[in-house]
Amino acid sequence: MVTLMQELRTVPRQRRSQQSIDAILDAAERLIHDQGQVSFTANELAVEASMSIGRVYYWFPDMPRVVTALAERATQRLRELLDGLKRYEPTDSAPLLLADAISTLCEHIDANPSTVALCLSGSGPRDYGAVVRECVVPAAVTMLRERIPGLPDVEAELVARTAVDITLGMLHEYLGASAERRPIIQQELVYVLSSWLHSRYPQVGDVAWSDSLYPIQPSRMPSQVDPRMPVYPALSPHQHPATVR
Repeated sequence: MVTLMQELRTVPRQRRSQQSIDAILDAAERLIHDQGQVSFTANELAVEASMSIGRVYYWFPDMPRVVTALAERATQRLRELLDGLKRYEPTDSAPLLLADAISTLCEHIDANPSTVALCLSGSGPRDYGAVVRECVVPAAVTMLRERIPGLPDVEAELVARTAVDITLGMLHEYLGASAERRPIIQQELVYVLSSWLHSRYPQVGDVAWSDSLYPIQPSRMPSQVDPRMPVYPALSPHQHPATVR
């Protein structure tokens, strides 16, 4: 039987163990941010974590396991962030919702700078970012469904993944920018997503629904159109792609 004293002795060891693991993951996060990719060595990690390489290997037998653990931690933190996002009514301004969500996300990225690089790193069995990306897509799908009733599953998935890809690409630029330029990129991301979603899903009564010559036609058809018809992004039939700006 484990005595209370043994339990009390175990707690500090567990705490120290977690501190060592966190120190290694924090060091890995800094290296990924500095290098812009997952390419650090065990020696670099040991130096950055201020511990012996043997200590690093004690907790993580190889570097892929370090990155996997870091991705899991990033996913948990990101999921908590998404769960805590302010909820808006479907009638509220989409740009307002996006501005609030992007601002919160940028603050999170400032504090967790390896998140974007993790999302964009790896492939196949070592697609480290898959678990991180896959926690964001459902949140984007939920936001879309709250504002666009009856959205087909395939379309919701396509639009959500496109929005996530756009966001990750611009956040990659955001992280590489100076402190003075970051707010500009943040605002541009809000503008890009807002204008794209507005073109794709105009409000009821918007001229885009009734004007067949409107430069960029809505992607989602009006309610009177047969819902079994495929829905795709489409330019006006009379608009040549080269003339679109």
